[in-house]
Amino acid sequence: MIKKQRQSIILNFLKGKKIVAIETLSNELKIPLTTLRRDLAELEELKKIVKLHGGVEYKEPAFIYEDFFEKKIKDNVKEKETIAKEAIKKIKKNDSIFIDSGSNGYFIAKNLKADLNLQIVTNSIYNILELVKNGHDNVYLLGGKFTNVTGAILGFEALEALKNYNFDIAFLGVNAVDENGNIYTTSPEHAQVKIEVIKNSRESYGLADSSKLDRKSFYKFADKESIKLI
Repeated sequence: MIKKQRQSIILNFLKGKKIVAIETLSNELKIPLTTLRRDLAELEELKKIVKLHGGVEYKEPAFIYEDFFEKKIKDNVKEKETIAKEAIKKIKKNDSIFIDSGSNGYFIAKNLKADLNLQIVTNSIYNILELVKNGHDNVYLLGGKFTNVTGAILGFEALEALKNYNFDIAFLGVNAVDENGNIYTTSPEHAQVKIEVIKNSRESYGLADSSKLDRKSFYKFADKESIKLI
């Protein structure tokens, strides 16, 4: 059994229960103690459980609120760099792409080379700075209301502009993904931009590091059927 499946079984077993002894967990699920302890350490790091003396407790999924961009780009950097590399592999030369605001989109902009000759639209001032630094020529910033917390451009003007674009690929920031595959952001204003982008894109990808999984936020904008997750 692969690690991801095993950890999912552990979490499902713990849901709805109070504290479960580690030995009981090992016996019931037939997982060796050494393997179980490694899994529990990882699950605790992901904030999905709380380890106690000799036992473990399931931690109910957190509700994710918006945080400042400057803080988010310092969290889970290794994972976000990996997500950016996987996203960039999906881009073909001469594509038209949209890169959303948020820390995961920022790492795409930071790592994206200019030799692909792309047409790029973004709603993030931070993405613009990285793209220009990397030598991209055909870069467009949406107009609209500037949002200080995320560095995003939102609102009516941004939505009207998006109706005129046609993207090969869109990369969208994700704040939370619940256990049923529902995908959330923190406000209707952010959601409106994402929904409009999805409508005008051949392929859309949500960007979510492990801290976003099995969580919820304020506004659902997609599900696992409408966009793919990286």
